[in-house]
Order: sequence, then C-alpha cells, then structure tokens
Amino acid sequence: MNIGLLALQGAVSEHKITMRELGIDVINVREAKDLNNLDGLIMPGGESTTLRKLLKNANMWDSIKKSNIPIMGTCAGAILLGKCDDETFGKMDVVIDRNYYGRQKDSFESKITVDSDKEFNGIFIRAPAIVSIGENVVSIAQDGKNIVGCTESKHMALTFHPELTNDSRFHKLWLENLK
Repeated sequence: MNIGLLALQGAVSEHKITMRELGIDVINVREAKDLNNLDGLIMPGGESTTLRKLLKNANMWDSIKKSNIPIMGTCAGAILLGKCDDETFGKMDVVIDRNYYGRQKDSFESKITVDSDKEFNGIFIRAPAIVSIGENVVSIAQDGKNIVGCTESKHMALTFHPELTNDSRFHKLWLENLK
C-alpha cells in the first residue's frame, strides 16, 4: 500500500512514527509528482491558512482537489477536507468551525467517545469542530455532543491529534477502509 504523508507542516514525524508502528512506510509528499500512485494521503494538522498557501505554492492544491485520493485529515487537514469560511477541498460533506474551541492557550485533552462506548484520549490544539454533517457522513468520535471525527467514503476527518497518542486505532480504521 502506497500511503503519502503531506510533509509541508504540522505533525509529520508523529504520523510517520504511528504508520511505521503499523508496518506502513509512508512517502513524504512535498510536491505534486509525489502524489502519483498513492493509495491514500495523510494531511496532518498545523495551521490551515498556512497549509493552504504551502499547497498552492508547491502546485499541489489543484492536483489534490481534482484527485480521488482517500485522505485522512487531522485538525487543519480536517478543515481542508470539509467546508468552512475559507477555501477548502470540499471533499467531505461536513461544515467545520475553524477555531471552535478558542485560541492556542485554550488547547486541551479530553476523553472522547468512539463507537458509542469506547474512550480515546483526544488532544485538541487550537481545534476546529465539526458543526454539521451530511447524510452520507458517519460520525465516529464525539466529545460530549460535539462530533470530533467522521468518515465519508474513504475520507476521514478528525479535529483532534491521534498521532500525538500511543493509540493508533484511527490510523488502523482509515487503512482498513482503503482495502
């Protein structure tokens, strides 16, 4: 399986470590040609406006927008997958509130619910929230009443940072969905 990891900004090394622990060597994606022949792309967190500019400067924005590559987006990556007040890829029918939880100083950890009964330690850093989902979107993680993770087709949007934990279940779930 050829999995790319957008290596322009954000928690690149942490995603790489998680994938390596799952037996997957990822391909660093830094320019458009790196997108060729990928079975999936991880788009890490960072800052969505900066990430958008870096993608455009690297001539990858249009390539990703037009592609059918399944994407796992965390935090800023989730913002770019959905719809919000800025330009996004719009690959998922979700509406995202970019700074829902506040500023950097408002970052926090919370026990989130997965599959209605299992817990996961969610790490939220200047986190967005998923404020609405379309009918083909499946909620897979909640923080109280807030949806913090969802899937649509082979895409996954997470408003927290699973790569900063020792729990790889979201990476596993996304990889299993690619088969």
